[in-house]
Amino acid sequence: MCLVRALAIVAISLAPAAQAAKLTLGNGDQISGEIVSLQGQLLTLNSPLFGTVKIPWGKVVELRTDRGVRIELADGRELKGQLLLQPDGRVVVAPTPSAPEVHILRSDVAQLNPPVIDPSVKYSGRATLGGTFNQGNSTDEMLNLDAELVARTPDKRYAINMAVNEARAFGFTTASRRLLTAQHDIFLSQKNYVFVNARAQSDVLADLAMRTSLGTGYGRQIIENTTTKLSAEVGLSYVSENYEIAPDRTYPALSLALNYEHKFFNNTLVFFNNTHLTGSRHESASTLATNKVGFRIPIANGLNLSTQFNLAYDSSPPTGIKPTDSSLIFGVGYIF
Repeated sequence: MCLVRALAIVAISLAPAAQAAKLTLGNGDQISGEIVSLQGQLLTLNSPLFGTVKIPWGKVVELRTDRGVRIELADGRELKGQLLLQPDGRVVVAPTPSAPEVHILRSDVAQLNPPVIDPSVKYSGRATLGGTFNQGNSTDEMLNLDAELVARTPDKRYAINMAVNEARAFGFTTASRRLLTAQHDIFLSQKNYVFVNARAQSDVLADLAMRTSLGTGYGRQIIENTTTKLSAEVGLSYVSENYEIAPDRTYPALSLALNYEHKFFNNTLVFFNNTHLTGSRHESASTLATNKVGFRIPIANGLNLSTQFNLAYDSSPPTGIKPTDSSLIFGVGYIF
């Protein structure tokens, strides 16, 4: 018997019950210890003799675990109990001594001891406020508010966004734009989701009393970690536009969205870009595009300084209204 087998047998005799797992490799070597996980076809084992060992799952010929291992199957089901992998590829799972055994194939096993998912709701949000108020030789007021609230569970996400841009000079309104959006995402997997959303927008100077849209579609959370977030969406929506003077109109549309955020220099600078596009071949439809790009500089305890450039485009505005509207905004924000 080779030295590895001899040491493994000694380790089995010394290992506590919590480490009662034993595997055999294709070359006949045996290792005992505690199963940490099986993820990405890589089996991680804590051995009292060899420490943490990572073994390609395909090289494991036989495996016997104690009854405490959690087994996630390829179809999403989860079992817990003793697992016995046989050389012919068959797997027997015994939940308890009194429960009937479950017979599956090696290919049915997706993970062992998968990460425990926290089902609680996680909240995050931000708010940015900017404005000027002058009295005396010049009389003008400007208020900019951009806020977002997100509630996230492992399989769902709810988001509400609000943007307000109001300005007056010498008693006349020079800007009055408001936008409210709400979206519900249902995750089909870690990255893919379907969504339903609603948007409401008004712009007094563009003759727009109210533009509403209801939509649904597919999204992909391409990247989501502490440094970078990137998502893309495509969907269908129904747009309704009510004007003060111009004729009202309704039409179906295709919508596209891209949201990106990245933190640079150890989170001391945050770049963000949010783009939304709605287009239709309907004869009375508009192509609508909005883009918000900017930077946030964290200063202390969730506070940040921000600058952003907002651009809105309407391919078919009412007569006398310019198709493009833009604004450069500086403000102070809070993120939690």
